[in-house]
Order: sequence, then C-alpha cells, then structure tokens
Amino acid sequence: MPLFKKRRFPNEPSRYDEARVAQLAPIKAALDEFRLPLLRSRQLTAPLHALEMQIECGGDSPEVNRLLLQALRAVIRHQVDERRVGAALRAIDAFEKAEAARWALWKAGKLALIAPEPDERLHDLIQEGYVLLGQHELRPACDHWLEAWELVKQLAEPQWRTPDDFDEAYPGGLQSVFNWSQEFEMELGNAGLEEPAYHEHRVRYAREFLAQFPDIDANMRVSFMRALGEALWELGRRAEAEAIYAVLVEGQPDAAWGYIGWSDQYWLRRDRPKEYDKAEALLKRALARQKLDDRPNVEERLRSLYDEWGKPAQPAQPGRARRRPR
Repeated sequence: MPLFKKRRFPNEPSRYDEARVAQLAPIKAALDEFRLPLLRSRQLTAPLHALEMQIECGGDSPEVNRLLLQALRAVIRHQVDERRVGAALRAIDAFEKAEAARWALWKAGKLALIAPEPDERLHDLIQEGYVLLGQHELRPACDHWLEAWELVKQLAEPQWRTPDDFDEAYPGGLQSVFNWSQEFEMELGNAGLEEPAYHEHRVRYAREFLAQFPDIDANMRVSFMRALGEALWELGRRAEAEAIYAVLVEGQPDAAWGYIGWSDQYWLRRDRPKEYDKAEALLKRALARQKLDDRPNVEERLRSLYDEWGKPAQPAQPGRARRRPR
C-alpha cells in the first residue's frame, strides 16, 4: 500500500487532514533517495508509517509524534552514511516546525476544524436523523434528512439511475440510500401531520427523487408516486393529486397499491367529506385487472369501505381471476 494513500477509520476523533499528511511527502522523497535494500528500507520507513497513522486517525499527541520523529532520525543515522543524511534531516526539521506551529494554534483554541467530505457528511446526517427519530424528534430528524438529500443530489452522477447505483459508488460503512430514501418519504408524511410545510417538502422530494433515479423498480415508483399524490391532496391541491394518481394507475395498471392509495383519499381521512362511491369505483377498477398484484389487500380495503359505508358487500363477479393470499 502506498504510504500516502488516503484511508479513513470509522471511529476517528477528527477528520482526515490531507494538507497535514502531505507535509510528510518531502521526508518520504528523501528516504527514497537512499535506495536501500528492501529490508533496510522497511526498517527506515517504519517510524514514518507510524507517524502517518497517528495523523490520519486523528486525535494524535504532539508528544507521541515527537518521539516518533526522534526514532526516525535515529534510524536514519543508523542505516545511512552521515554524509548522505542532510536532506532527510532537514525535511524532518521542516515538518517538525510546521507541527509546532499547528499545536500552538490548537492550544490557543484557534485551530479550525477540518470539514468532512460530502459523503462523510451524508452518512452523519442520515445517522443523526435516525437518532433523532429514536428520541421522537420527528421534525428535526426530517430537517437533517432534507440536508442529506441535498448532498445526495450533489454527489450523484448522471449515470447513476437508481439508489442502488449510488450505494455501489459509496460502499464501506455509509448508510444505504436505497433504504433511507423510502423511510425519509414516509417520515416527511408523518411530519406533515404536525406541520404542513413538510407536505411541501414531501412533494418536492418525491418529484426530485423520481427525476434523479428514473430507473427505480415498479414497487418503489408506486411508493413515491403515492407519496406525491398524498402530499398534494393534504395541501388541498386535489386536481394535481388526482392527475398524479391517474398517471400512476395508467402506468402501473396491475399495481394494487396505486388504486388503494388513490381510493383512500376519498374516504379514510376523518377531516374530509366521505366520497364512498368514488373509492368503490377505484377498488372495483383494480379488481377488474386479471393480473392485479396484492389482490387480497384490495378486497380487504373494499370490505372495510362497505362496513363503514353501511353498504352490503357485493359478491365477486364469476370468472374473475383470484390469487391466493400469500
């Protein structure tokens, strides 16, 4: 592994400082000039490797670093002729001087924190959102996740057409965007029940998600189209919502939950007038599909509708294909 290849550790107290690690490069170059046999070269570079690991892990100690630099000087003098060590020792002195200035700033409380890279910040925001949800802080959690979504848009490449593509590009401990994105959609809906502004956020998020990841599978598309329609309806934009649901059931005519989601808007909300007949028509339209998926869920919804409506359930039409409940 190259000495200065960037590596991250999940429990690092501070962030990887590229500029600081880069200051080791002159030392590395000077050691390479000695052109020692492999075994002796490894002995020579061992203290430098240890120093690099201290720095890149973060939370390092100036005292430990000073001892490692002393060890490096001693090994150089032991392995190399005194007449050839001048450049290496000067590089070490320069690094030690820069480090002394850095630690002085740190002690004075003037050392700026290193900003995390966008993918690290994305991971942190998603994780912090989950923590807030666990503490029943719904709206702050959604605020964190709205910021996380902005980072997803910033990081995503045009050729990444699904959340799985995004996750494959950022493996190794980061949160799964595929899983999180669906939970985010649902929690925005819940937050909207407390503060209507989050319905607006849900509309924007659903539209942007569908545009950002156009090749998602049918189930995810149904979920996000339903979310968009539901949020628009909650905002009183019924005509827009119905247009979204119409596109959904026309584009996914055998997806039961498109019909269920649309029909629910007519009768399940207690704060709205009931339109049982429109809900019934949609559910019957779904059951007319020979290859409808999740047929038992539509049938159950229709029975619940009839119970509340006080209308006798109608027998299934003969010859209609039925699936066994899973």
